Amino acid sequence: MTHSEEESTALALLSQLSVSPFSQPQNTLSALKRLKHELIGHEQKKELFVRLGIVPPLVRILEGAGNADEVWSNARLEAGIAVGSLAYGGENYISHLFDSQALPPLIASLDPSSSPPKLVLSSLRTLNTILDTSAFSATCPSYTIATALYTPEVLNSLYKILSQQSPAALVQRQISLTASLIAKSCGRYAPDSSDNGGCHSTHQKLLVEAGVLGALSARLGGHIVAEKSIPKNPQNTHGSDTPPPHPPPPAPPGAKLAPILDAISVIIKDSRLRSLEFLFSPSIVAIFPFPTNEPSSPDVPSSSSNKPGEGTVGSTSSINLPQPKLASNPIIQPPNLLITPSAFPPLSAVSVISPTASSHTTEGSVRGIDLEIEESPILPWLISQVRSGDSITRLMAISVLTNLFRVKLVSKKLVQLLILLVLPVLVRLLAEEGKENRINAGVGSVDAETWASWTIQEKAPAILARLVMDSTEMQKAAVDAGAIKKLAAMLKRANELPSSAMNGHQNGYSHDSGHTAEPGSNLEVAHKMKVKEGGLKCLASLALFKDEYRKAIIETGVVPVLVSSMKPLEPIPTPVPQQSTVGQGNPPAVLTAACGAVRALSRSVSILRTSLIDAGIALPLFALLRHDDIEVRIASTAAVCNLVLDFSPMRRPILEAGVLDVLCSHAKSENAALRLNALWALKHLVLEAETEVKKKCFEGLGVDWLLDVIRRDVYGDEDGEDDEMADSEDDDGDDTEGGMEDSIGDLRRMGSGRTGDEEYFDAPEERAKSRARRFPPKATAVMAQLERRERDDSLRRRKEDIALQEQGLDFLRNWICGKDRNLMIDHLFESVGKDRVFEILEEKLKHKRYFKRGEPISEPPPGEIVTSVVYILVHLATGSLPHKKALIQRADLLRTLSALWNHRLPYVRSGLAWVVINLTYHEEHEDIEEHEDIEEHEDIEEVRARAKELIRLGFDKSLESMSQDSELDTRERVKIARHQLNIAGPAD
Repeated sequence: MTHSEEESTALALLSQLSVSPFSQPQNTLSALKRLKHELIGHEQKKELFVRLGIVPPLVRILEGAGNADEVWSNARLEAGIAVGSLAYGGENYISHLFDSQALPPLIASLDPSSSPPKLVLSSLRTLNTILDTSAFSATCPSYTIATALYTPEVLNSLYKILSQQSPAALVQRQISLTASLIAKSCGRYAPDSSDNGGCHSTHQKLLVEAGVLGALSARLGGHIVAEKSIPKNPQNTHGSDTPPPHPPPPAPPGAKLAPILDAISVIIKDSRLRSLEFLFSPSIVAIFPFPTNEPSSPDVPSSSSNKPGEGTVGSTSSINLPQPKLASNPIIQPPNLLITPSAFPPLSAVSVISPTASSHTTEGSVRGIDLEIEESPILPWLISQVRSGDSITRLMAISVLTNLFRVKLVSKKLVQLLILLVLPVLVRLLAEEGKENRINAGVGSVDAETWASWTIQEKAPAILARLVMDSTEMQKAAVDAGAIKKLAAMLKRANELPSSAMNGHQNGYSHDSGHTAEPGSNLEVAHKMKVKEGGLKCLASLALFKDEYRKAIIETGVVPVLVSSMKPLEPIPTPVPQQSTVGQGNPPAVLTAACGAVRALSRSVSILRTSLIDAGIALPLFALLRHDDIEVRIASTAAVCNLVLDFSPMRRPILEAGVLDVLCSHAKSENAALRLNALWALKHLVLEAETEVKKKCFEGLGVDWLLDVIRRDVYGDEDGEDDEMADSEDDDGDDTEGGMEDSIGDLRRMGSGRTGDEEYFDAPEERAKSRARRFPPKATAVMAQLERRERDDSLRRRKEDIALQEQGLDFLRNWICGKDRNLMIDHLFESVGKDRVFEILEEKLKHKRYFKRGEPISEPPPGEIVTSVVYILVHLATGSLPHKKALIQRADLLRTLSALWNHRLPYVRSGLAWVVINLTYHEEHEDIEEHEDIEEHEDIEEVRARAKELIRLGFDKSLESMSQDSELDTRERVKIARHQLNIAGPAD
């Protein structure tokens, strides 16, 4: 058929579909069938039909839901298939679909109660394809889809799909695609959205409120039952009189486990509350009941006394890991453990946390509670899937385990199982081909085998990055398993230019050229970008702590890949011309990951001064400070922190390029993370900097802005709700409030009228009322408190204020440090006022006293703030005689400082000793000769006067109490301080 004949046929079909398609449904259906056969597999015909305007008629037919007869239903189905075929063609066609408003009818057709099953399936496939194809699109269709999906009506439709009980293959495909749609869309916020960055996790919260997490948990339970992994004789073990729920029905043979695990993993990510909701969901508790957390009676044997194979119901020993030879090894025996109290953070606002408290816990914000809950036996079951499932299922099971591990719901002994059994499997998956896995029929012209392999290559590095983050044990195990070499090889392959199918596409994303990409080209680019993003994130996590791992990364030759990964899609104008970087442009997600890798590698001084400077990393990173995407600006600002230190050879070129003005601008941003990173970088920039640079930086921030930062109230909210643990019965009611109410109010009715097996797909109000029945009493109280805290942003804002104030104080600390400290202190006193400076510092050290519900409260200042203030005083004490005199005259401030001798932070205690050392230091004769303007006799008298004043204020007693400090460094500083204090001004 010639081109003119093809165009004539296309015009005839277009005319038939455009003129009165609703009046002659049979003719419309016949035309749609012909159109479908013309489009599928014919890229040139797709381009022709789209150019002639086929999309608007298809959208109108897809919207025509008024006629419910079979012919019209089939017509809508054929129109949906045609739209899906266009979506498979790539981004260019997707943009036409969005321009023609094809998304609303696709979303509307997801309701299984009003749309034919095949149309629901077709729409799910199309939406998944759009998300897969346009993951890094500049037009951001994924954000548009996510916005349309997360509404009460659409979430109700997704819930209905997941709740279907039919074992039919078509229904099971709907369920799998729905789970995949949730996993791909959840958390995709527009760059300018207030939810971007995961601060609020609105999508996850909406999914939980809609009952979607419960429905997914029920699906997972069905797979467990189908595998006959359910313990015998399950019984209610947490002390409730309510009969235990029945296990869910087994999953039919065609059901897929991997998409269910993927969706669950995305929903529970970074939330202990949602993780507990999953672990205590009715279907999971019905299969794996939690043993009682009441103390065992002496007459009742503990599970540890049972013979092998006779573990109590619900204990981890009831799950057999698929390595019987290793099961006898006590090191990796599936443990019957209690979650440690640290798994549930203390929840008060006023108590002092012990020095061994988690670094993630803010001092004075939480109170400890003695809580122990039996570790869920589903964790060993997940490990068994890692050891025996197919590659995709293994990966998704690891993802769920990783997210539970990240929120500290995995006991320390079970962590050893993760290291021994799970992490090596994950590292092996980095090089997995995945040919035996078929999670769907492929996407576009990418076959199912390749798509499965791509899925593993994209997700495995990102999961490994989360698993090893902040854990030296995990990092060592990953490095020993060869993760660094495998990641480097993946990154090098991903950094290669795409196949010839990409000819004519600038940076892989331009659609302006006359050349049409061959099928799969956009998918290939998106795949490579996802691999680069995950690989760079994983290298950054592995390089967090140890220099030897950083050097191992450098030795793989991956630095050129890192540099090319910092090339944006469009050039960024900068004052200094940028050298052309080899390779294609990268979307914001890859740029952000590259900045994270630079930040981690630059923690090594030797690497910073050799490999990174040789690679020319400074100017490309500086350019990203001006990127349009806020996440890129945040990540690049964080990476610059290490590059502007006084020993960095990149400090001078970045400074000459104008980094100071950019950082001062970022420090005043409305984004909290960008403000923090910019002030952090400025803190490093002024350390040992030239006087003019310091003054310019001080002026760039402004005195008023800086004072506003360091004077903010960072104490708890005295008018807020009491943080005491709520009674468990408080959770029986509906406790939803605040801004979420409007969004989720309509979801409350979706569970009505269900009986039998459908009880596992609880509606929100049913879930709320059953929580006390399902959860152990103490866990119920913790859940209630966690839920209130997740709804309340005040704690997050307080942490942000504390972090920003700490950096603001540290900025002043570094600003008055160095050879020009006397000049800088004078400048500070002149700009702010001497008395005002000391008043602010004194205020920062004092407890906040107030009444809360009639009870007197004395809240200590955050430890981070106290540390920063103390070391500002240390530097002031090294100033000139007038500066020391001004400090020694602040009796109230010094008394408050002296009372910190038993502070929980060793840096604070040693800082106290340093203040005494600096105030009582006496320059030797040869030192005095270098300063002709100082008379020896006068200086000695000044030192003695200050020493006597310190003794009068009680510093001698404080130092004596510190002489037996637990920290060696503090004890050594105390020895010097006591020695100088006694020589300069012995007590009368």
